[in-house]
Amino acid sequence: MNIGLDGIGLGPLNLSWQSLTLLLGLVTWFALARFAHAERAVLVTLLVARLWAALPGLSGDRPLLENLLDIVDMRRGGWAWLAGLLAGLLALWWPRRRFPPGLPRALALTLTVAALPGLLKPAPQGLQASLPTTPLPRLAASQVQPPAPVPTGGVVNFWATWCGPCRAELPLLEAQQMKGANIQLVNVGESAQTVGSFLTANRLGLQTWLRGQDLGAPLGVTGYPTTLAVSRTGRVVARHLGPLSGAQLRHLLELAKGAP
Repeated sequence: MNIGLDGIGLGPLNLSWQSLTLLLGLVTWFALARFAHAERAVLVTLLVARLWAALPGLSGDRPLLENLLDIVDMRRGGWAWLAGLLAGLLALWWPRRRFPPGLPRALALTLTVAALPGLLKPAPQGLQASLPTTPLPRLAASQVQPPAPVPTGGVVNFWATWCGPCRAELPLLEAQQMKGANIQLVNVGESAQTVGSFLTANRLGLQTWLRGQDLGAPLGVTGYPTTLAVSRTGRVVARHLGPLSGAQLRHLLELAKGAP
């Protein structure tokens, strides 16, 4: 098991701290909430929290399946927990116009256990808080360009062709990159031929940098995909492990653009 800055690695599986929080919360709730309508309350909580967070990123410019995956793919970032919890509590109260007797204990313990990953998250000691000015070769239109540092003031996404979650978010990243969003993709550990063949076979017009391991190691990037929001001065202001939803990508871009 590898405990990193962005989450926990279990062999090929990487769980972000956000995903671990959700998992622990669900397990605890189902173990303690033995009263009526507990399962319905969870469903309402998850649905409202997801929709509330994902709706701003949905767009008619994106394929219907991509919009749907933003909502149902629980690996993707974005949960509006306050709205979700309020809706879940309403679902418990509504049938009998009162809360079940065991609710305070179950809810308190669930929230406590769900908060534990925040305590386990290691401090970024010894890691760079700013993007290194590491020269990287660039792959654009299947041609390797001269080395240049990765630009800042947007998001930097570390990915690989063998990574399923990476492939899942590439259409979103490509669409936003083509619209002019400051999205820099950095491939990790693969040759120009491998990356170029993958992009050509999947008809992706993405521009990407290579040799991302040289850039990611000083930043503590251990799982993929990892997306960093980087300010204009090169400071890392936010991190996300796992595939992005449209709303989460927009949020990271706004953080990068607004940060000093």
